[in-house]
Amino acid sequence: MKDKPLILIADDETDIRDVVKMKLEASGFKVEGAADGEEAVQKAKELVPDLIILDVVMPKMDGVSALFKLKEDEKTKGIKVFLFTGKGDPRPDIVEVNKKFALESGAVGFIRKEVDLDELVVKLNEAIKQNGK
Repeated sequence: MKDKPLILIADDETDIRDVVKMKLEASGFKVEGAADGEEAVQKAKELVPDLIILDVVMPKMDGVSALFKLKEDEKTKGIKVFLFTGKGDPRPDIVEVNKKFALESGAVGFIRKEVDLDELVVKLNEAIKQNGK
């Protein structure tokens, strides 16, 4: 039987990281956490997770900069990444602009922190199943 998929969640808000981690572990994932973009890039190189959730606004290195660093590195460039944020305008047309930016930046998607956690699990499972990983 295949091991559980490994998710790395990078968010400087400990409470958010903990809640998402609990939900993902209860849904069959292994989860590692990082408190900032620098730590996320370092852990990604060490662990090579199946998927990374990157908060957009973090200290030391923001999520978009971390995404670019990951895509530059041969070891991590194939890891699927979702940008994750509580910032931004919730209007559907603005959310679509944010999703487009995420995709153009190399992420597989954009997730607002207000998302239902069951919906988050569905999105992560769908992304992992695409292209065999």
